[in-house]
Amino acid sequence: MPIHPTMLHRTIPSLFLLFFFCAQAAFGQGEYLTLTGKVLDKTTKKPVPYAHIGIPDKGIGTTTGFDGAFQFKLPKAFENSKLTVSYMGYDTYSQPATSFKNGSAIYLEQAVNQLTEVVVMDKKAIEDIIRRAVKNIPKNYGNSASNLLAFYRESLTDDSLRYRYLAEGVLKVYKTSYENDKEGQVGLVQGRKINLQNPLDTTFNSGLASGHMAAHRFDFVKNREDFIDEAYFPYYKYWIENITTYNGRTVYIIGFDKETEPTTGGKSKQKKRSLADRLTGKKKEEKENISGRMKGRIFIEKDSYAFIRAEFEITKEGLRKISDYPLYVGSWKANKYVVNYRKHEGKWHFSDALREGVRTNGGQYANEVKITEIFAEKGNQIPYLERLERGNEFVQLTGKYDDDFWKNYNITPMSEGLSESMSQYKNMLKAEEAFSAENLAAIQQKRDSIEAAELQRKKEALARNQEITQEQLENVDYVPESLRKVDNVKKKFRKTKFSLGLGTHLIPSSSNPLTINYFDKNGGEILSLTDDIPQRDFEIIARWEFDIFFHKNVFMRFGNAFDFYNSIYKDWAIGGGLQMNLSKQRPVYLRTVAQYSYLRYYRKVGNAENDYGKFKVERERFKGDEIRLSYGSRHHNLNLTGELSIELNRRRELYFRGTYHYTFASRQDVWFRETKQWGRKDHRLPVSDSRLSVMSNDAVFNSKITPDETFSFTVGLMFK
Repeated sequence: MPIHPTMLHRTIPSLFLLFFFCAQAAFGQGEYLTLTGKVLDKTTKKPVPYAHIGIPDKGIGTTTGFDGAFQFKLPKAFENSKLTVSYMGYDTYSQPATSFKNGSAIYLEQAVNQLTEVVVMDKKAIEDIIRRAVKNIPKNYGNSASNLLAFYRESLTDDSLRYRYLAEGVLKVYKTSYENDKEGQVGLVQGRKINLQNPLDTTFNSGLASGHMAAHRFDFVKNREDFIDEAYFPYYKYWIENITTYNGRTVYIIGFDKETEPTTGGKSKQKKRSLADRLTGKKKEEKENISGRMKGRIFIEKDSYAFIRAEFEITKEGLRKISDYPLYVGSWKANKYVVNYRKHEGKWHFSDALREGVRTNGGQYANEVKITEIFAEKGNQIPYLERLERGNEFVQLTGKYDDDFWKNYNITPMSEGLSESMSQYKNMLKAEEAFSAENLAAIQQKRDSIEAAELQRKKEALARNQEITQEQLENVDYVPESLRKVDNVKKKFRKTKFSLGLGTHLIPSSSNPLTINYFDKNGGEILSLTDDIPQRDFEIIARWEFDIFFHKNVFMRFGNAFDFYNSIYKDWAIGGGLQMNLSKQRPVYLRTVAQYSYLRYYRKVGNAENDYGKFKVERERFKGDEIRLSYGSRHHNLNLTGELSIELNRRRELYFRGTYHYTFASRQDVWFRETKQWGRKDHRLPVSDSRLSVMSNDAVFNSKITPDETFSFTVGLMFK
């Protein structure tokens, strides 16, 4: 069945999106016209592939296929609008949609270049055209966020160029303003997939991540790719390749390639990370040597200086950089791109992109996106629970393939090779129908019923004679799937989470003058120290923990904490907890945890000189010239924790935690630790040891220096 969007939540932005995308779906009840035909060159009568067909003033459209054929679904509300067909270098075709007859051919005339002079420009003049076009981006492109509807397709072949899988989907896209560099969002309306290598196998193990982000990744204008970035001008050579027209306007075609002899030395390019990037783990761009790593063509409208198209590829030298998001991630032999923009209500918008890549194993990967509708209202973010993450594999998110799947949604035609593979797939399905899968299923059902009855008879026979154990039942030859006890094979743990945090433990220790003496077995003094334990109110601690979930709301937690300063703070804890999601959108978890903890906390008294030489503390042999002595306790605690955790993305959470610590048992010790020594030894002795003397103000001292009840606070990240 198709995957439908999750119900939108009752927030104002969600209601806007609900209106936008459900309005589109409303036409699915027969309220649209299906226009079909072909687009041909009027002179040569050859197909014009990938021409844009649509209603520009309504922001809807699609493209022709490799053979010039198209299918355009037009809402009846727009049937009196003008149908427009446009392609670079041709005059734009326009006529009322109602006058178009299905199956007709649309002939495009090649545009006549009206320029009578030959334009000759030096490199600087051409760079000035690109520089001016970049300067005009805020004027020519959207300066506010927008919502779009898009069709996305990806496919992958093996090294023999046989298609392995196809995945397609209708996406809702949230584009941010062209005045900032924030990446937009994508949500899945519905999608389908098919395993073209083995149609009976629904397992997909070769999907690539981030493909569905194509509307953001391949938007070279918003991302200010290298070839339009002034910082890279010394590393590229530019030239006027041609002059053409588009929608009746003159267009510069500027070719570019790597400059073999850059005019300046290497330069480093580094972007700052926002706080959100740091919290969500986005990597800061590494410093790198700039060099021209792409070649291709840029199309710039002469009057408005708007980028309207680019065709480019990564050079072999550029592909040496394995990870170069947004364009590509991983090892590739080749990567080529075609990107187009369309004008709507006076502004240029990202229209479509096609990326064709060759994997290192020879397989070819293609992903393409086409904006099929632009909504005029100011854009609203896609609700958190409906967003697709950058790291998702699109093929894993889609559903079953169905010929009558898209209903009212406009899609793009398949490439020639993919179309041929789909024809072979459909022929195979027809052949399989001859074997009547329904009858085979009915036969299997009868077989299961007969064997189930036989099994029941054996069980009853055994029950009359003795008690049946589960082990004996498992020895019965055959148990139909429907009768197996699936509860016994459920996974014990649903998921695990790992967390890292930094915080403070409010564990005040009083100031006490102490005299510590340590004697040998004959009563001779080995160490002697008189000093004060300085007062201290808190410890800065780091904490790591594992949560193992038995249920989505029940988990076991164990972890460790340690300090950074002149104390000894080592805490191990284990326990269980419950969680509750407080939000219907971005998850906000409230957790309560109860744990037993074993805390060893000792405060430094001072460093004692070792004039005695080698000596033992129980089984440990000390030989350092200086021994640090610390006084403290081993605490057996009950920890009660309250925690609020906000999901930053589906792999990370930001948590805030408060913990109450109650000590129900403790023992006081002196901690011995060598200093200024490689492989230093440390050991502890209870204050009650006969060879140890601890005094305070001439009285025996064996009291705790910390209270029984303390509090700690931690903030950190949790990883799934």
